[in-house]
Amino acid sequence: MNTSSKFAKICLLSLAGLLCAINTGSIAFSQTAPQKDAMSSSVVVVAQTDRRIYSTADSIKISAALENTGGKIVYVDRRMFWTGLSGGLKLDIVDEHGKHLPAHFLSDAMMPPPREGDSSILVRLDSGFFYGTSVNLIAKDFFPKPGRYSIRVIYKSWLHKDSVPPELRGLPALWEDTPQIASEPVWIEITQ
Repeated sequence: MNTSSKFAKICLLSLAGLLCAINTGSIAFSQTAPQKDAMSSSVVVVAQTDRRIYSTADSIKISAALENTGGKIVYVDRRMFWTGLSGGLKLDIVDEHGKHLPAHFLSDAMMPPPREGDSSILVRLDSGFFYGTSVNLIAKDFFPKPGRYSIRVIYKSWLHKDSVPPELRGLPALWEDTPQIASEPVWIEITQ
């Protein structure tokens, strides 16, 4: 089985699991409305958690994916780090009273430049396809007390056209000049 067949199979299985979880109501799920920028207008950030209710001792799995909702192919940087916007993905957490919680860095890694000549730096997103990652958070480290909180995932590409091989520079990609894209809020509840 070649690599693209394996990838397609993994994507289909992941999507089937996601749809099953959504239908059972066991996860919290959100998707953005398209942004105004022409290139990013067909790409949305889809965010979800593995459950809706957590205790302060629980681990919270947050998944984020870029989805191509348009009819044309879009390319995205394959590197996604949960380091705040310097790595591509940032968490925005707000309590039920509208107060933003201080940002906690999940890593201090900066987005490294691509390796010279790396032609695999861009991931092709056909219409309807997702590309993403997840992170596990300890609830007590991010949510100071019991209550309801909204979580948004914000994506920002830092990929410069001049840092990729010349044959990739003309592709319809989310480059560094593409505005950031934020998911709709996902609401969770933290209990004692």
